[in-house]
Amino acid sequence: MSRYLTPSKIALLCLASIYTEGVVPNSSAIHVLSFLVACLSPLDGSNPNPPSGNWEKQSSVSTTDLEEALSTQTSSIPGRSIWDLFLRKIWSINSCDALEAFFSDVPGMLVKTREEQIRDRDNGLAPDSSCIRLSRCSPLGAFVRRAQLEFTRLQFYDSVKLWKGFVKYRLPTYRAWARRNPQEEQATVDINLLELGLDTRSHLAQVVYGNIEDDLEDEQYLSTKDIERLLEFQIGEMQKLGGRVPDGMKMKLEQIIVSGATLPNLVHYLRFLDAWRAGDYPSSFNNLHRYFDYTMHRRDRAYQYALLNLAILQADFGCYSEAVSAMQEAVSIARELYDLNCLNFCMSWLYHFGKAFPEHMKDVQNTGMLGNEKEGLAFLKAKAKDTEMWSLLSTTLLSEARLELQNGDSLASTIENIVRASHINITRNLANLMGPLLLLQGVLYSRIGMI
Repeated sequence: MSRYLTPSKIALLCLASIYTEGVVPNSSAIHVLSFLVACLSPLDGSNPNPPSGNWEKQSSVSTTDLEEALSTQTSSIPGRSIWDLFLRKIWSINSCDALEAFFSDVPGMLVKTREEQIRDRDNGLAPDSSCIRLSRCSPLGAFVRRAQLEFTRLQFYDSVKLWKGFVKYRLPTYRAWARRNPQEEQATVDINLLELGLDTRSHLAQVVYGNIEDDLEDEQYLSTKDIERLLEFQIGEMQKLGGRVPDGMKMKLEQIIVSGATLPNLVHYLRFLDAWRAGDYPSSFNNLHRYFDYTMHRRDRAYQYALLNLAILQADFGCYSEAVSAMQEAVSIARELYDLNCLNFCMSWLYHFGKAFPEHMKDVQNTGMLGNEKEGLAFLKAKAKDTEMWSLLSTTLLSEARLELQNGDSLASTIENIVRASHINITRNLANLMGPLLLLQGVLYSRIGMI
């Protein structure tokens, strides 16, 4: 398994190459660029209005997804759609040598560096304006640079394996390409076999490619980057919804493990969340330790997050004293490292934990870590606003309004905090905080007699 390159990324690179050739009109440019960026961006399940395609929730894009996205887009060449140009591009890579040549020409898609521009100017060469060049700092430019770099790092065996995967990836599009280009002779697998007068059932083809045309198994070629992208999306969904790992995701992970691929460290965190939701304390504890043991040598500031997760896990399983102790240590380390995001979350957790279990907070209250309730809420409100942690700010405003109701303070101040929290929830799209807000509003109306 390669670290980054897959057959689908080669296809996206071909699409980017078509765009730089200047054959994509302005009417189709936005659609093509949006498709490319969406395929290369991290998976995001928080979009309330996702596009109609199903490739946004997949780890890689298939030829069917490409056909659906490109077949309706016209090109600057009369009678040809962008899908037709894309087919011609991927089938022009007709051998492993052609794949090497394609990647050697990839840097030509980028804007020249300052040194190259100075060298061309000294040699009297005019800037080439016949094609579009991508900025090196743009998302597409970064993708092109990364793809070219990763290909140069591949060993010969890995590059041949990538070529075989690309052959199988584009094979379903052969009939469509041959129908649109009947004058061009092209082998379904390798042009060298055609030049030698051999078909895919010859001994040489069987040794090199096997029964690639008869193999109907749906094999997916995933890179380490794709697996990380998939795991990050799944972890985000589990943290947001609080569920377990779906059966489909479990099957995919098992397939990846059976294939002998190197799994990212995030798989241990995913197993930790799944065991936690299942109520399996020993497994969740072991997977949490395993994840942070693997990541500690690469992230020197991960220890406070390990303690944070450990405290939440222990509190969920009823080990309140151990949870408070771990959270206190997380607060100390977050302060030492000036990690405001972690510090704000820890302080907020301690405050709400103290409201739910005050008998376990005596040690914390004796140390004066939180101060009194008003001081703690004022600290959280100020830090949440500085770090733009809007969910924490909204929760703090609601907690402050609830405290004012309990103490019988000014109703005007209570209503002001509720309105401010409502404004943050609406402007920042914090739908999960609308429930506590409406509940507190009901308590307020009941208190003032407006039932």
